[in-house]
Amino acid sequence: MVAVMVLAAGMSRRYAGENKLLLPFGRGTVISTVVTSVAHSAARPIVIVTGHQATQVEEALGGLSPFPIAFVHNPDYQTGEMLSSIKTGIRYLLPGSATAVMVVLGDQPLIPLHLIERLAVAFERGCGDLIAPRFGIDGRRGHPVVIGRRWWDNVLALPAGGNVRDLLTANRTRLTCLVVSRDYAFGDIDTPEAYREALTRTTE
Repeated sequence: MVAVMVLAAGMSRRYAGENKLLLPFGRGTVISTVVTSVAHSAARPIVIVTGHQATQVEEALGGLSPFPIAFVHNPDYQTGEMLSSIKTGIRYLLPGSATAVMVVLGDQPLIPLHLIERLAVAFERGCGDLIAPRFGIDGRRGHPVVIGRRWWDNVLALPAGGNVRDLLTANRTRLTCLVVSRDYAFGDIDTPEAYREALTRTTE
């Protein structure tokens, strides 16, 4: 069983003081668009790691109440960077039965449902227990990333200031990369310019 962890704790420091997750997008917001795609996949459970403006983020996802969504708060969101949110989500999932977790960024609303499903199926079919998409054979690696349970202790042991990319790089021979043909699915909405570009691509 592949669980999904959506990271929604960041302070949007590079986005001119606004919470980029709450920006309008499609029929809802950036974060609701991401979680809607996740919710329509077979991956379960769905864990949303909150931090900055947690109440507003939860309210933005209120319309998805029919789906089994759990919220877990990262108390170190102001200083712990992304790694602290991933550790928060893994600690929440540890007592459960999930055999892997798919880490999804809350500010990538263009990530399609079929990519989420493809990553989950790759794990379920034994293609590897560290899986990430890659644009082209030699292109850059992106998100979402699937991390098998056997690696969770390694993630929890990463030092402050580290990130999961360090784990993937150190174990590149164990990493399975799925080649994808669309690169825009990997773009974070970090700036107003990136947001405007993402809005135009929803019509492509």
